[in-house]
Amino acid sequence: MKITNVTLYPVGTRRETLSVSPHIIVTLATDEGVTGIGEMSDLGHNPAMPDADHLEYVLGQRLVGVDPFDPGRIDPVVDGFSAPLGAGIDTAIHDLRGKVLGVPVHDLYGGAYRDRYKVCYPIFRQRDTSELDKNIERVGKVLKLGFDLIRVYVGGNLDADEAFLKTLRETYGDAVKVKSLDFSRVLDWKSAIQAIERLGWIEPMLVESPCPDIEGKARVRAAVDFPISEHCSSEEQAIAFAQGQAVDILNIAVCARGIRRARNLFATAEALGLKTLIGTTQELSIGTSAQAHLGASVANLEYPGDAAGAQLYIDDVVVN
Repeated sequence: MKITNVTLYPVGTRRETLSVSPHIIVTLATDEGVTGIGEMSDLGHNPAMPDADHLEYVLGQRLVGVDPFDPGRIDPVVDGFSAPLGAGIDTAIHDLRGKVLGVPVHDLYGGAYRDRYKVCYPIFRQRDTSELDKNIERVGKVLKLGFDLIRVYVGGNLDADEAFLKTLRETYGDAVKVKSLDFSRVLDWKSAIQAIERLGWIEPMLVESPCPDIEGKARVRAAVDFPISEHCSSEEQAIAFAQGQAVDILNIAVCARGIRRARNLFATAEALGLKTLIGTTQELSIGTSAQAHLGASVANLEYPGDAAGAQLYIDDVVVN
């Protein structure tokens, strides 16, 4: 079997917040009529949008004629591109391999440890209290979808953050819980500690990305009563977090390195004695499916994940 064609489809999809997220859908066709599908997710976070035509040409030069089951040829191509680009190729390769063998992707790694895992819904950072009512209403809508756990982005305006959390508790009581207070590294360590002390009464399961630097994270971790989670995209980063006693939980996502590399990070976390969760960059259905198979295939998944997937979007390229 050989890959015969690489096609990239840039798409823009509207979130229910009415912002638009750019993605690139990847298809890998073969000489046996089987096509693998992947997703370069939420590229708005990239410093610059890739030129899809040029990228398609480059990938065609490197992948056309290659056996999709030849890791010695495939893996260097995946690893040679930045996070979401390489991850999109990797998910398409996994999809292709599973289709050829007639098995779900988690069976490529020996089977499933679980057939489901809990995920939360994101409530994005508020600039001021004028956004409070809209976000409280949003929580009501996602409760009806079945979400009873939310991730709240905080740290931009603590008055607005506290007002939201108080109204959340007054409106919904214990029907919805907070998985994490996500600071996205917007504060220094001293300000992060003060903010956690101010908002900690909501009793989140964990605190995400309290500040930028490892030393600062370690100071926050020593000062507060909640586990600290941080995004991790490499084994070297995981080791640095552990050596610096900076985090309790590694936030690992397919969008960062692809399924193969993400699984390696789960193994690294286990070796370092760190807990794990599956993060997100807000994927469409294709990327969310990849996250689901990752979660099924690893033994050490201790915390709920963040991949709310297509529930976040009004539009989706996936029909069935």
